[in-house]
Amino acid sequence: MRNVRPSNPRPVAAFVGAAVIALGSLGGCTPVLKSPAGSDTGGACAPYVAPTNSWTQGSVPDGTCGEGWADGDVVDDAQFTDQNGAPVSIWQFYGDVVLLDLSTLWCSPCQDLAGGAQATADTYRDQGFVYLTVLVENLSGDPPTTDDLNSWGNAFGITEPIVSDDAHIEPILMPQNNYPGVFVIDRSMVIGPRLDNPTDDTIRAAIEAAL
Repeated sequence: MRNVRPSNPRPVAAFVGAAVIALGSLGGCTPVLKSPAGSDTGGACAPYVAPTNSWTQGSVPDGTCGEGWADGDVVDDAQFTDQNGAPVSIWQFYGDVVLLDLSTLWCSPCQDLAGGAQATADTYRDQGFVYLTVLVENLSGDPPTTDDLNSWGNAFGITEPIVSDDAHIEPILMPQNNYPGVFVIDRSMVIGPRLDNPTDDTIRAAIEAAL
């Protein structure tokens, strides 16, 4: 049985310091109201324009074209808003391995995953690694605000980029809305398969295979 968004979800901070429950035993979280299905409009070849923000900036080769979001595609240049209110491009991390974590504030397995996010980022940062959290919904099931993004970061001690899903990649990558959704994107922006029931061991194995 899948978990659903509770009518009165606990604040994110309530989970800090709680015992971590094995992710595999919890399964995924499914919201009460499903987001409308998105469409994959791959093939974007417009010249890349780097946004202005505080995060690492890679060099995107001329002629790089987005292909979509299927396993093995060069991802489209999705644009988000981070916890500082600044624009973020997924392509700005070209040259780094990116862990893409699609979560919601109300999802218990997502909160467990967030508890280890900074440790994962710290372990691999010097090898060229970025942990990118994409928050899809807040506790009310609405798009997260900047305050929500900062609440998530503060609750779990995450100093990596945390963004709202302005690009609406969640309906494409996760048509069943089963959270969390974890994907590894390699240094050339090629996305791999979704990690089912992600654990610390499977996440680190996927990262190390891409480094």
